[in-house]
Amino acid sequence: MKRRILFTLLAAALVAAIASPLLAGKRKHPSKLKYPPIEITSPEVIGVAFGNGMEGFLIEDHEVPVVDIVILFPTYFPEEGKVGLNEMAQWVIRNGGSESWPSDKLNEELEFLAASVEVYGGNLSTSVAINCLKKDLDDVLAIAADLIRNPVYPEDKVEKKRADMLEEIRRKNDKPRAIARREYFKLIYKGHPYGWDTTVGSIEAITRDDLTAFHAAYFHPNNAILGVSGDVTKDEIITKLEKVFAGWDAAETTIPEVPAVEPVFAENWNYAYKDISQAYMMLGHFGINSNNEDRCAINIMNFILGGGSFTSWIVTEVREKKGLAYSSGSRFGTDAFTLGAFYAYAQTKGEEYSRAMQIMIEQIEKMRTEGPTEEEFGKAIDSYVNSQVFDYDSKSRMVRRLVRLKFEGRPLDTPEKDMERYANMTLEEVRAAAGKYLHPDRMTFFIVGDEATFDRPLSEFGEVNVIDLEE
Repeated sequence: MKRRILFTLLAAALVAAIASPLLAGKRKHPSKLKYPPIEITSPEVIGVAFGNGMEGFLIEDHEVPVVDIVILFPTYFPEEGKVGLNEMAQWVIRNGGSESWPSDKLNEELEFLAASVEVYGGNLSTSVAINCLKKDLDDVLAIAADLIRNPVYPEDKVEKKRADMLEEIRRKNDKPRAIARREYFKLIYKGHPYGWDTTVGSIEAITRDDLTAFHAAYFHPNNAILGVSGDVTKDEIITKLEKVFAGWDAAETTIPEVPAVEPVFAENWNYAYKDISQAYMMLGHFGINSNNEDRCAINIMNFILGGGSFTSWIVTEVREKKGLAYSSGSRFGTDAFTLGAFYAYAQTKGEEYSRAMQIMIEQIEKMRTEGPTEEEFGKAIDSYVNSQVFDYDSKSRMVRRLVRLKFEGRPLDTPEKDMERYANMTLEEVRAAAGKYLHPDRMTFFIVGDEATFDRPLSEFGEVNVIDLEE
């Protein structure tokens, strides 16, 4: 699985710029410099598989005596009346410990070993991450394996997490930016699990039996994707894992498919009152699936539109030139299981919201109808592709990416194929993607703030759906 990828890095240009006055007695702008591309070779990826059905990847790295492991378990949404169950289960698995390793003893041992065992995830996956020195690998693997197989879900930890989650719900309307994002996704994914949110009722409905059922449903070796990197060989890691997971047998596991969404594109206006002087707004529509053949062109399009930090159109026009926003930009989301969401966003003064919003709409329309210039396209390709080099600066990051791709059912060579697409991309492909996937006349708008401070009533734009933020 060795592949060679070429990157032309801005860093090389900067180094050359510093050296240039010494060599030629004259300083050159980095954009005028000529420098050779940096060649990066992807390391060898070794497949590993076990008789109980667990399989995954190993990338050896013997520079330092450290081993990094992730084991990902595909999971699924709980019923809508118990949203939050997965988060609670993940936290209690780690913080509740096992009979052999109750939480205090577990934490003390890991601290003594300068190791970590963490459990995290979302609704669709739960991951166990392990990091330790090679000399402690046997001990840490034994702890992690016991935690994976035998969590005890003590009632006091269940209630501790329940109390914390209820407090989060009580405070969830404290931050306007979080409100904007949450309510926007509820509007986009109305009726879909991606739009579900925790409530007091859903958290109070979760029982300890629900948590043990979660573990029983998903924590099986044939439902596990393994990723290993570091100072260990294939034979070593297979021997060690077979030892700590002896007797951990395969079992029937059913993971439902994420429901498809029917992408509705229709202009609609939504507002929530909050007693603040700012207005937080999000506007957009459905995005695309991760397997969409235009995904790379869309990435470049959005990089120019609002995703490229201070160089992007929305940031330049809304924040830099007009001074209307504290923060602004855009994201064109992809999703491996259904459709992602596109949105532009801004945080501005209430009396400036309509100007900022209009500029964002104009930039989206300009991208759809005109597209970027050849110069903007070239700079975006260089900047975006150069930034991808950081995906190759860590073996653990690379192996985790492989685990994620396998979980999503996507080709494992996707990053390498993407680099080939960017290298051969044309301006017309980006313009075509913008014309096809941007719909500025059919967007969902959500604004949170105090309408009394707004420079224009929202009703001037259309019928307004008022969202009550009270619990």
